[in-house]
Amino acid sequence: MAKTSFAEYSAAAADNLLSRRWGGKTNIAEPAVSGYHFIRFSNLPGDLSNYVPGLTDNQIIDVLSASCLSVTPPGGTLSKVEFTGLGGVKFAVPGVLDFGNSLSIKFLEFSGLPILQIFHGWTKMMRDYRSGIASSETGGTKYKKDNYAATLFYWTTTPNVYEVEYAACYDGVFPLKDPQDLFTSDVENVGRIDSEIEFNVDYVWHEPWVDNKCESFANDVAGYHTDAIASHGDNYS
Repeated sequence: MAKTSFAEYSAAAADNLLSRRWGGKTNIAEPAVSGYHFIRFSNLPGDLSNYVPGLTDNQIIDVLSASCLSVTPPGGTLSKVEFTGLGGVKFAVPGVLDFGNSLSIKFLEFSGLPILQIFHGWTKMMRDYRSGIASSETGGTKYKKDNYAATLFYWTTTPNVYEVEYAACYDGVFPLKDPQDLFTSDVENVGRIDSEIEFNVDYVWHEPWVDNKCESFANDVAGYHTDAIASHGDNYS
């Protein structure tokens, strides 16, 4: 998680035990807001670009990062073990921590259907819809998870986009859907196409190295913003 000092929040909390009103200019706590989130795939399957016509690995990463509309990350549930004492009184101790093994990401589709092509190619690589078996464009490659899974970084920020609030790394990621069923059409309904893809997750990491990696990505995104503003101004100079 993001590194921060809670001194200012505890001071503000002491003044707001009754009102829960966090406004004003002094002795305040800035509320967290959603909607500022980013993803970045890494370690994509080596053959994936062979199954996605016209896109390199880096272009696939950029398209998925830029088209991400929403992310639903997995959470953890701690079960408990209950014991019964004399007279039926009960107490409990922690049992097993069960962390979810899937996450859902919604992508905006574009003309030319790059999102469809990416996930159709990815699922086809794992299980070819024509034969039901795994395939590989590079002959002789052994069947192993490294050839079809990826790593995904996800982080949220404050509205300035470079202060990371929440950071996570998901490993063993691969899609669980070929989104062909999203391309129904009706003359009475004209609207955008969003592809919501569920992914398998083997490991979820919330460690300092994840924070550092996501902070580096966030600085890159902030840099894109600065360059874009400068470039836009050049068009009118």
